[in-house]
Amino acid sequence: MRSLKFGIACILVLLSAVAFAWKTGDRVLGQWSDGLWYPARIVGVTGADFNISFDDGDTAVLPASKIRRIDWKVGTRVECNWKRGGAYYRGTITKIQGEAIHISYVDGDQEDSTISICRSR
Repeated sequence: MRSLKFGIACILVLLSAVAFAWKTGDRVLGQWSDGLWYPARIVGVTGADFNISFDDGDTAVLPASKIRRIDWKVGTRVECNWKRGGAYYRGTITKIQGEAIHISYVDGDQEDSTISICRSR
């Protein structure tokens, strides 16, 4: 029983350390209510929760478990808002430089854009 309590205490310490690693201004992926991850920025911290402003203008208050670093790179599979027309299509990042990306869609179309119009699973 003692080792179980110790293990739980260690997990809580690690989780709180992760929560405090985020700060206002950090660029992140936030998990929206649809379960998908969208580019966002932390705009504030309220206790253990984070006030998030998504690139599309939506906002949310999320726990640390629903935010993560933007880890996209060449080869990452994403869904992007084709020509900003409102419809998302699956594709792969084929070039990335900062926030600028090139996407090759599964249907063969390609697009130069930014990470702000994409999401991931």
